[in-house]
Amino acid sequence: MITAVDPDEARAEARDILGDRRFQSEPAPRPLRGVLKWIGDRLEPVADFFNTIPWFIWLLIAIGLLAFLVTVLAPRLQARRAGRSGGVGTARPAKAEDPDALEREAVEAERAGDYERAVRLRFRAGLLRLGKRGTIEYRPSVTVGEVRRAVASDDFEHLAETFEEVAYGDRDAGQPEVDESRRDWPHVIERSPR
Repeated sequence: MITAVDPDEARAEARDILGDRRFQSEPAPRPLRGVLKWIGDRLEPVADFFNTIPWFIWLLIAIGLLAFLVTVLAPRLQARRAGRSGGVGTARPAKAEDPDALEREAVEAERAGDYERAVRLRFRAGLLRLGKRGTIEYRPSVTVGEVRRAVASDDFEHLAETFEEVAYGDRDAGQPEVDESRRDWPHVIERSPR
């Protein structure tokens, strides 16, 4: 036989059962709550200011920043990467194929105190001369490892180590590195196989 249940009693009984500790979760510790609230309170006026500016103004600002990045910063980054990518030259293709022109640029860079550039230019000029001699098949992407295998010279090994440290390792170049480059490249080229 079914007995009628008072709804208020059933609710109270259910509340007692669900109020038991096994059905309750412990609140997670929030050690940074006060600090984050303080920071949020300080930033609220800034957020309010930004909320007063219409969305289309933000869109114009974003387009302006994007145009600035594309027109000003992107070419600079590209030129910087070009100077470091192959590591063996400058971004001037007209003079890049003439080792004598690169040598003159290296002398100018040395006089200006830009020793890193002088080392890079002389290294590229040396690679071009090795290419003209037939020791290597010169191309802008030739690796130092390929040249090492073709030349097998202690002088080149030392020049290559210095070049790699200056070009890729952010080592500062000085007058000794420039002098070494000027002195050793002719020996490498003279002794390299044809």
